[in-house]
Amino acid sequence: MAMVLLVVLGLALLATENGSRADSRILTSIVDVGSKTRLTCTLNDSDTEISGHRWVKGDRVLHEDSQTSRTMEYEVDMDERVGQYSCIFLPESAGRTYVDVRGPPKIRAAKKSEHATEGETAVLICKSTSFPPVTDWLWYKMTDTGPKVLANNSQNFVVSSDTKTELHIQNLDLQDDPGTYVCNGTNAEDTAQAVITLRVRHRLAALWPFLGIVAEVLVLVTVILIYEKRRKPDEVLDDEDTGSAPLKSSSHHVNDKDKNVRQRNAN
Repeated sequence: MAMVLLVVLGLALLATENGSRADSRILTSIVDVGSKTRLTCTLNDSDTEISGHRWVKGDRVLHEDSQTSRTMEYEVDMDERVGQYSCIFLPESAGRTYVDVRGPPKIRAAKKSEHATEGETAVLICKSTSFPPVTDWLWYKMTDTGPKVLANNSQNFVVSSDTKTELHIQNLDLQDDPGTYVCNGTNAEDTAQAVITLRVRHRLAALWPFLGIVAEVLVLVTVILIYEKRRKPDEVLDDEDTGSAPLKSSSHHVNDKDKNVRQRNAN
């Protein structure tokens, strides 16, 4: 008896979960109209008076109105249409279901170009907003002989989820690690990829600007010292010549004045 009760409870919970996820009374359609995709939900049967509509994607409300129609529509750009949408007839007890817009994965690099220093660890990141989610990620590096698949080893390791993948490259080598890396994501619909360029700096690269400034200062000081050393003797000679003449002239005039004073006093 206890086993039968558990089975009944399990079936009831399952029915409740499915009912909360999608309402079988609501018919859905997806139609491409030019550069747009039109999503439509139609409520066939409800005893609740409709007071409005709400469209939701993920946790974001896309549109809400107060119309009373049993049909609600929403248009999205074809480039951004992929995802799972909720169409909700208000009040929410009136009916709710999901519209799944499937498509190939959309893969993008967090940074198209990454810079790191020799000996450090570089982290290359790719993200996906696809529906259905990405199930398989693959990293490889472009070489002269073709793409080289990167597997987890002592130097490289990959951390992935259905929305993001990270390639960690440890102890960067100045010769081997710079180059073009590709992240490839696959879902049930198709495969897509993104490209990242990794550049590795020399470990002393951060000191080069400082060393350049020091070199410029040393050159400037050397030029000033050489210039001062060459022109100093000439300036000393000029000072001695110009300083001696007024002294002789001044002494001569003073003696003449004293002589004239003595002559007047004698008279």
